[in-house]
Amino acid sequence: MNKKIFIQCFLVLVIMFTSFVFYKLFLADNVLKVKNIKLKNLNISEKNTNQINDIIYRSKSIDDNNYIVKAEFAQINADNPDLMLLTNVKGKFLLKNSEIIEITSKKANYNSVNYNTNFYQNVLITFDNHKINSDNFDLFFDRKLGSIYNNIIYKNLSTTLVADKIDIDLITKDTKVYMLDKSKKIKIKHQN
Repeated sequence: MNKKIFIQCFLVLVIMFTSFVFYKLFLADNVLKVKNIKLKNLNISEKNTNQINDIIYRSKSIDDNNYIVKAEFAQINADNPDLMLLTNVKGKFLLKNSEIIEITSKKANYNSVNYNTNFYQNVLITFDNHKINSDNFDLFFDRKLGSIYNNIIYKNLSTTLVADKIDIDLITKDTKVYMLDKSKKIKIKHQN
């Protein structure tokens, strides 16, 4: 009888452990966790505003992807202090097993809770020998998606491409390039 109870308890524990592992691997939301936030030279403006000078945010996801955002100025949204308007922005996105992606723009909206960032005005994205100029680049970490749009010009050593929108899956790195107007076509120029 004791052996039977022991086996039943063991099976219950195995089922509970398996359920816990399954939940953590497949169902738990893998949202970015802040490992280290560093505010470099925290200079709050002398005026009575919500402006911070020379700000740096660092975050690390559960799957070891790193994201760094630097800005000359940050203005905190008075209605929602988790949202900031950044000026003269530089970002680095270090994907595991991939090249470093550098992003620069004149402005960006940054959410300090989920790290979603909307870069806009003179956006330049560089990685390896690739350059993408556009008006907008949105990083949605909560949806694991990047979206580049408006006046896209992609260049590498031998190709120039003009399109309306590029969507990137941040996990699989699958990319979809397309035009918003279905009657227009993507322009590709290959140089020898």
